[in-house]
Amino acid sequence: MPYLVLRVIHRLTNRTWRAPALVLVAAAVLGWVLIALFEKPGADIKQPHNYLWYFFVSGTTVGYGDLFPETAGGRIGGAMVVVAGLTAGLMLFAELTLWMAKGRTMKATGHARFHHRDHVVIIGYDRSALRAVVEQLRADPEFVKTPVVSLFWDGQLAGENPDPDLYDVVAFDDTAYERAAMQDARTVLVSARTDDETVRVMLGVCAYLRKHDRPRIHKLAGVQDGGRRSEISEALSLISRDVEPVDIDDPAVVAVAIRNPGVGSIYHNLASTLDSDSSLYRVDVPDDAGEWLRLDVAIFLLQRGSTLLAVGESHLPNARFRLTAQEGETIKGGQSLAIVSPDRPEVPWHALPARQTTA
Repeated sequence: MPYLVLRVIHRLTNRTWRAPALVLVAAAVLGWVLIALFEKPGADIKQPHNYLWYFFVSGTTVGYGDLFPETAGGRIGGAMVVVAGLTAGLMLFAELTLWMAKGRTMKATGHARFHHRDHVVIIGYDRSALRAVVEQLRADPEFVKTPVVSLFWDGQLAGENPDPDLYDVVAFDDTAYERAAMQDARTVLVSARTDDETVRVMLGVCAYLRKHDRPRIHKLAGVQDGGRRSEISEALSLISRDVEPVDIDDPAVVAVAIRNPGVGSIYHNLASTLDSDSSLYRVDVPDDAGEWLRLDVAIFLLQRGSTLLAVGESHLPNARFRLTAQEGETIKGGQSLAIVSPDRPEVPWHALPARQTTA
């Protein structure tokens, strides 16, 4: 029997905060017993709610003096409360301070567990690229308050997180996905050290999400080697058909892909070939060609198997191109067009319908 009692005491006191907590509880109980036994009948301090107030102000050494024991036995109980508050209370405060400091350190070094929801998880850590992506996201009002968690491998982050206001960090280990609350994320981006490693990590990500019945979370796979994009994309499609490849070397493209699932491939195609049989061409409108509504030009090109993508302001090499059309916008000589076409288009400007004007 004594052995069992000792085992129970050991389990209750094997953590540093438990011993002072037990001391405070014991002082509260013994103080209450002594005051209840020795104080005069009807004394205010004997009432439970008043005693709790007395225990609090005396244990914290504030001592308002509105309640106090008047008998010797009651004062012994009061002294026990004061001594327990001075010793055990200070120990608990110190433990609380250490616990808070430890929690901050664990969060800064990637060993804490987060409880975010609808956040962005990025597996892989490159500070400059990560900062650029997060800053792009923050520019969108919908993502101003969206938490970002980055998982890093050994050697990718030395010391504490240098940007705690922008993103949280998680050290990559067997519990990393759980500590990053990946199952509650809105988007998971894998940006590993190589494309082959990205495929392997994405396999584990998809398995984890299926295990937690969250297979539909938006999944992005960062591709580094553009020459192997089709190969990597095919490998990713074998893992899951809803994994979206994205060119990882352009933070703006990555941020757009995070904000708008499914459009990452468009950015890649515009940077190279748009699909298997079309390319992007720049066509200058002759200075004396005339003026037409942008809508009419777009329809005219569509009828000939080409797509008007954007309109440039001039023939200059660094002319600014605008993708979005404005109401009543016109195209005239001296401007340039960005056109998607199987071959370089030869536009018969004379065949374009003249701009319709209203009186």
